[in-house]
Amino acid sequence: MTDILAEMKAKCEKAGYVPTANIEKVAKAKSRMFAENEWQRCPCDSSNNARFCISELCKSDIERDGICHCHCYSKK
Repeated sequence: MTDILAEMKAKCEKAGYVPTANIEKVAKAKSRMFAENEWQRCPCDSSNNARFCISELCKSDIERDGICHCHCYSKK
């Protein structure tokens, strides 16, 4: 889970967003559901291949709503 959390935080920072208090909870869910090789998948919407960490869909959620679908990343 630590590696997934670190990857999520790194992508968040690189994209110019900030992590929320929910990021650790989602990282744990990703670890249980997908493991290291598919960590970017969205545990809240795993049937949608277009939605993953810092995808265009994730970015549009953040720009529109101020926070992503999983409530992991938000605008600064």
